Order: sequence, then structure tokens, then C-alpha cells
Amino acid sequence: MVGSFRERTFTVLGGIIVAKEFPFRSMRDWLEYLDDHNDLVRVDTEVSTVEDIAAFDYHSVRTPGNPCFLFENVKGYPGWRIASNVHYGRRRQAAILGIDDVSHLAREVGLRLDKRVSPMEVSTGPCKEVKIFGDDIDLTRIPFCIGGEYEGTPNLTAGLSNKMDPDTGWQNIAIRREGIAGPRTFSEQLVQAQQDFQIWAKYQMRGEKMPVAYAIGVDPLSYMISQTKMPPGVCEYDLWGAFTGQPLEVVKCETSDLLVPAQAEIVIEAEIDPLAEELDGPFPEFAGYYVPLTWTARAEVKCITMRRDPIFYYMAMGLAPNEGLDMAIPMQAGTLYNVLSKQLPGIINVHEQAHAIYIVQVQKAISKTIPQFAQLVGQAVKVAIPYACATLVVDDDFGEDLENYFELVNYMYNHFVATKDLVVIPGALGSTCNAAEFYAGGIGRYDYYVMDLTEKMPPWDEGYKRGKAIPGKGALARVEKELWPAVFGSALK
Repeated sequence: MVGSFRERTFTVLGGIIVAKEFPFRSMRDWLEYLDDHNDLVRVDTEVSTVEDIAAFDYHSVRTPGNPCFLFENVKGYPGWRIASNVHYGRRRQAAILGIDDVSHLAREVGLRLDKRVSPMEVSTGPCKEVKIFGDDIDLTRIPFCIGGEYEGTPNLTAGLSNKMDPDTGWQNIAIRREGIAGPRTFSEQLVQAQQDFQIWAKYQMRGEKMPVAYAIGVDPLSYMISQTKMPPGVCEYDLWGAFTGQPLEVVKCETSDLLVPAQAEIVIEAEIDPLAEELDGPFPEFAGYYVPLTWTARAEVKCITMRRDPIFYYMAMGLAPNEGLDMAIPMQAGTLYNVLSKQLPGIINVHEQAHAIYIVQVQKAISKTIPQFAQLVGQAVKVAIPYACATLVVDDDFGEDLENYFELVNYMYNHFVATKDLVVIPGALGSTCNAAEFYAGGIGRYDYYVMDLTEKMPPWDEGYKRGKAIPGKGALARVEKELWPAVFGSALK
């Protein structure tokens, strides 16, 4: 089974010994949980870090059940194991977050974000079992992967980036991509629309090197909370306690005051020189196309700490769907629900369709009362998520499933007239990954737009009073409660 992960933690219930579940304090706890629930595929066939693992993930997210993997026979890296795709899918994400209501995952996330608990610093942890300094540092001995045929160099795609504001001590947490440039150097693409770029700018102004730490193979909740978009000054580690009611255990780095999860598999500590640059790319980005070669920040590794038998983590990117985008969807949508529900009345739910395109559901009683309410929602979204590409505003007639593609198309057909219901903000801050805009200078610009798909205000709502073209409520209820179970032997799901 999974004895090679580490000794399990057990709880006794009525004399029966059961494996401990939520909260999962390490990636190994989560892998054990998945294995116990027959939801982990252990691959002992030899695989290459060059595209094989990425191809497994590509097929997985397009296959029913979306299998996740632990690769135990990695070509060229004896003794190493690589886990991947273990955060993909709403069912897994709900288990990670300790939330039962999968259908309203984003809203449930949003309701928890204000219940923050600061992390607890401990003296040591499993991530400190091995410490490597100086000339012994060699990134090429770690199984970083290549995910695309035109990718220029192996990349770290699942590094939990830690950076600290030099003025306030605020620590920002996010998943960032790093290109392996040599045994002790790598590139990092710092994006203008992100908070850690603001921190980096302060170090540049000071002419000082910025300490950074990248934690690999952290517990699944730490990965998930890193995808929220909290205001500057809020450390994402505080959100671990918002979901568990307990503090996350963290340890101080060897070469800086940065704090990292004590249960991490690997921690890479580095410094980014304000004047040094490194050539980065090409890389198959989440938006579906490669980003080209470009000069980015250069990081010099100062220390690596890890477990004695570390498990590497690879997070697939590239053309959606992929794990990186999928795990961000409920967390960023939950952030928006948290922010919008404090600013505007009538917010029901939020969903990120992908690529920073958001669907916000509002009460029809509000949207038909306040003129241009959808525009107000769209403006609030852009302030909360600066790189947002689009906001689509629907009302409560849409139904609970905001991922319902057919209902979205119905709404676009019956609730949208471009000359009246479309607002465009040209040249807004966007993403450098958007293939529709020229990449010159690495500054992402995008025409942000808001689509009002709510039922129109009087007197333009006449068409909706004709009634939806569906069977009557009585017939639907009788089939659901009586006839369907009689025919199929089970309730309608």
C-alpha cells in the first residue's frame, strides 16, 4: 500500500481504527487518503520527465474520473517519485477544503476567508531533514519536468513562492513558474498584475537582493489557498486556519526570515538580484499557447532543504483544462464572492469559467431595480482581480450550476444585445499570456469587457413574461418523485 510515504496518523472511533482525513497536513497524508479511496494511480512503468508526465496529465483531465498519479519509476532519477494531478476536480478540491457542498464550492470558500488564523512557527520539520549549501547545490539532480515539445528548459511549475515586503514584513504566497537555467540558477517570470511584482519593485527601488523561497510538495490546502486573491497585507498562510480552525505549522528558512510549510517535501531558497536577468522560455502557458523567449528575473540558489526521500510535485499547465487552472477556479471565484458580497447587494454566487473570465450571479430583484447594476459588478471584479479579462453577469433564473454551458448559451441568446448590454474598457491590464495581444515588452494589455445577461428592466422585459419553454412544474415534480424511480429503480440525480 503506502507505507513508504510515512507512518500514518490514526484516530480511534468506538474501538475501530481509521485513517485520519481532513485536514491533510502534508502531501503524503493526501496521497494516502487518495490511495485509501482507490483514487491514486501508482505508475511503476518507467516514464520520462520530458513530456511523458505532462502527456499523462493531458489525457487524464480529458478522461472520465480524471485519474491522478504517483510515478515511481522516473527515467534518469533513481529513487525519486513524482506526484501529479492530485488537486484536479471539484470532488477532490471539496475534500481538501473540508467542504461538503460541492455545487456551491466557490460560495462556501468565500464565506470562510475572513476566519483567518495566523500560522504557528515551529523549530523544525520534515522539510529540514536534509540541508544542501554552496557547491553541493545542483538543481539538475531534481526531476524538473518538460511539458511541451517546444519548451526551452525544464521548469518548476508547482513551487509555492514566498516573498516578503521589506517595509511591512507581509509575506505573499503564490504558485509561480521557474525555468531551470543551471545547477544554481533559474528564471522567474514576475508579472506586473500580481502582488509579488509590487514587492519585487520595492527591492528594485532599494537596489537590494530579494530573498525568495519555493516550497515544493506542500499539503494540498496550502496549494489551494495560494490561489486566492486577497488584498495586499494578507498572508495566504492565514487562510489555512480559516478552513481548518487550526494554525499551519511553518519553519523559518536557513538563509532568510521567510516562513515555509514545515511538512513540505523540498524547499529551494534563493535571492533575486535587482539588476540580473535570465533568458526564459519558450513555455506552454495556461492560456493555451507558448510564451516566447524573453529576459526575466534571475534567481541564485543559496540553499536547498528537503526530506530524506522527497516526492517531487509536477503541476501540468498548457492548454486548458489543466490542474493549475482548475484548482484556481473555486479559490479565485471564492475570493470574488467574499469581496463582492461586502460591496454590493444581491450577490448569489461566482464562478470562474477559466482564463480570468468570471460569471457572477445576482438576484433579479436587485438587477431589475438598480440601473446598470451589471456594470457596477463588472467594475468591482476588475478592481479585485486586476488581470480579469471579462465578467458575465447572470440572474437567479440561470439556476445553481454556473458551469452549465447550454444555459450560458441560452442566456447569451435571450438576454444579450451587444449595442446595449456590452461595456468595453480598452487597453486594460491583462496577461502577457494572451495570444490575442502582441507580447512586446512583456506588458499584458487586454480589452476588459462586461456582458449584462440579466433580465431586462421594464418595459424591455415583455419577452420574459411569456414563460420558459419547459414542461410544467406539476409534471416535472411527478416524474422526478414518482415515475422516474418507478422506471429506473432509483431517484433522479
